[in-house]
Amino acid sequence: AKLLITIISLFFFYRDGDHLARQIRGVLEKILGARVHDYLDAAGQTVKAVLISLVLCALAQGILAGLGYWVAGVKAPVFAAAVTTLAALIPFAVPVVWGSIVVWMFATGQTIAAIGLLLWCVGVVSWIDNLIRPLVISNQTRIPFLLVMFGVLGGLGAFGLVGLFVGPVILAVLLSIWREWLSERPVAGSAERQD
Repeated sequence: AKLLITIISLFFFYRDGDHLARQIRGVLEKILGARVHDYLDAAGQTVKAVLISLVLCALAQGILAGLGYWVAGVKAPVFAAAVTTLAALIPFAVPVVWGSIVVWMFATGQTIAAIGLLLWCVGVVSWIDNLIRPLVISNQTRIPFLLVMFGVLGGLGAFGLVGLFVGPVILAVLLSIWREWLSERPVAGSAERQD
């Protein structure tokens, strides 16, 4: 039911999205002035960066997991890596894929290979996401790496899956406001000193 509602909503957003975006920009411009364009641009760049980071993280996790599958002797490691890559597009789904492979290896008596694969996946595959995503978003949006890391992790913690997008967007808009405020502050201070 949610998927159907999402597909129907996407149809109308794609069809009427430009008109709706112009209306929202117009209303926000009346409320916040011309500065709203900088905020909306920051939000748009951040959403794009999050989507790019999602794909790059999925590829990295798939490649690293595939390498682990190959070393551990998993049959069809390329297929398992492809499944892992697709699962990585859904946050928190990757451990289900490599976890089931590790369980299967334990069940078939491949204990040493299963322990090695488990350590590799827990120590490397699962954590590469926390490194690549903030780096990509930071490079795309000119937001410091540490702030992006807190935005991504805080967004996931506060809002769940939606927080993956909401956290960095809120952070980008707040940083844009902060930078604007800092750039206006010295001008006001120098005007007071001249009086």
